Amino acid sequence: MPPFTPSCPSSPAPPSLTPCTVSLTCTLIATHPKITSRTERLMGRGGCPLPWSLFTAQSRVLLGPSGHSGHYKYSLQLHGKDLEAGAQREAGQSSSAMSPLSFLQWLLVLPLQTWAMDGSLSTQCQQWLYSNSLEDPSLSQDGDVILGGLFPLHCQPISPDATYTKPPKLPQCQRLLARSVRWAQGMVFAVEEINQNPYLLPGVKLGYRIMDSCGQHPWSLRGALALVSGRNHTCSKVPVIIGEATSRQSIILSRTLGPLGIPLVSYLASCACLSNRREFPNFFRTIPSDFYQARTMAQLAKRFGWTWVGAIAEDNEYGLSLIQTFSEEVVGAGVCLAFITTLSRNRLEQDVARAAAVVEQSSARVILLFAWYTDVETLLLELIRRNVTGRQFLASEAWSTSDRLLRNTALSSIAQGVLGVAIRSAPIPGLEEHLRSLHPSHEPGSTLMRELWGLLFGCNPVGGNSSALQLLPPCVGTQILQSAQNIFTDTSQLRTTYNIYLAVYAVAHALHSQLSCTGKNATDRSPHCATTEDLQPKQEHSLIRHLSQVQFTTQLGDEIHIERGDIRAVYDIVSWQDSPDGSLKYVTIGKMKGSELHMNDSAIVWVGGTNTVPLSVCSKECPPGTRKAVRKGEPICCFDCLPCADGSVSNQTGNNEPL
Repeated sequence: MPPFTPSCPSSPAPPSLTPCTVSLTCTLIATHPKITSRTERLMGRGGCPLPWSLFTAQSRVLLGPSGHSGHYKYSLQLHGKDLEAGAQREAGQSSSAMSPLSFLQWLLVLPLQTWAMDGSLSTQCQQWLYSNSLEDPSLSQDGDVILGGLFPLHCQPISPDATYTKPPKLPQCQRLLARSVRWAQGMVFAVEEINQNPYLLPGVKLGYRIMDSCGQHPWSLRGALALVSGRNHTCSKVPVIIGEATSRQSIILSRTLGPLGIPLVSYLASCACLSNRREFPNFFRTIPSDFYQARTMAQLAKRFGWTWVGAIAEDNEYGLSLIQTFSEEVVGAGVCLAFITTLSRNRLEQDVARAAAVVEQSSARVILLFAWYTDVETLLLELIRRNVTGRQFLASEAWSTSDRLLRNTALSSIAQGVLGVAIRSAPIPGLEEHLRSLHPSHEPGSTLMRELWGLLFGCNPVGGNSSALQLLPPCVGTQILQSAQNIFTDTSQLRTTYNIYLAVYAVAHALHSQLSCTGKNATDRSPHCATTEDLQPKQEHSLIRHLSQVQFTTQLGDEIHIERGDIRAVYDIVSWQDSPDGSLKYVTIGKMKGSELHMNDSAIVWVGGTNTVPLSVCSKECPPGTRKAVRKGEPICCFDCLPCADGSVSNQTGNNEPL
């Protein structure tokens, strides 16, 4: 890396921030004679430079020329308060004592920590206007302790301006997802249920602030920062966030919020990499690690004798870690991967065409498919177009219970017989009544509720003034959820919603423990009775510590224990079968608990609607009188059967070496 010229990061003011009273000074104190000390005041044009500097690409690292020894001290001054961070570089040590990434993380986190922890720096909460489009009044409630939530309520964001002629803005996301709104309402319901429980957090009222992550990390990060810094429409800070929905976004948020001591409790991020407590000490989840999902897939392959398997995965942490774990689990079991190909959302059309061609040409008849349900739909339609049939798909939890795929009758010919691993389901008593009681008239200021009505009923409630809603006929008052049957009100198979429900309860039990006068909170053998005013992330008895020890039993008797951030692995095994209306349905035919797989094999309907287990091998077992000869340069699953040499005998099928 070429040497950097020491300089403070420039900080242009964003066009849509409210006037801000925060001033910021950056000072570099260099002890090496070749580096000049300098001080630069970072003030935007009438705006607040601090939040904008978090996202500007113009931030540069303050490092000396490679190989120089000495001490470099970086100092930020905020309203007269000195906040310092430094890196020691002595002779003989590595010249990368403070890496570019570490300094950028410091630059991001240190000012943010000041926002979150020291309210005295500002006499008035300055709202971060960019978070407006991520909030909705129907997903906000005050309380003694406010829980933050991040959910992908919308998807398909409009592409931001990439002309580089003006500072970019994050556009408002499009296309509401009814299922994700149900997820958010699952959090709302759990909070309200806990507030009515006289034994859990007695005397403490929980509130919530839920924001839209739009399924993408720029929106997710902006929402998280608004929640923990109080830069939202209520100026309230949260000590914990329930989220995020993907592993990639959770990795970003965990690394950003970790230095602040803010825990993140995910309901859907399953990457095995997030189990690393050294890298992600503030990360918790109520969905099992993908390590156990891949292990379940490996057990299925071994159970049914599939030794020649293809794999298609998302080109991200989720898909690639699943393939890696599957490969490790089948080592020594005689199972080989015929091919591995990936799908990327940014080039989906080309990747789908390539993957379909690989499937078409491969002799593997069993295909592992670790991808998001919308990408799976595109791939399956392409395979149908190419007239590729007779493939047995093993589905990951990301699409094994997708209503959209099951209801798409165009997929029936190829998707019948799918065998999948699914997030375990459980009922939530009272949730359906809560969902059916919702109505736009109860939340007159809620854009989200009006959008939901437009999506579910195809009409425009009173006050719906968005361009999309204005194209719809007005609602006449008969559009209510009490008798509606749709994806939003369907509580028959609660999977992700149940994970969210468990996440809220896990946080509530951790808070209960933190606020209790128990031995866990003892200091110098004296009990410490915390109050809601003491919930500082950096204190000795932090919420992260109590989340690491949380155990509780649900109303239905499920024992929940989060150990080292992870929950015990429990999966359903599902089989896709025909429905009378021509679509497909999934039937639960087994369960995986820990490392124990229990299945009813006779209840499985295989590809093509048969009851015969499909065969997927590179080479059939050698008959008696022959021996295996592995083909040079090919996996061990691919071999030829050669006649036994004179004087040797092979009287069993599959013998490697005759007697």
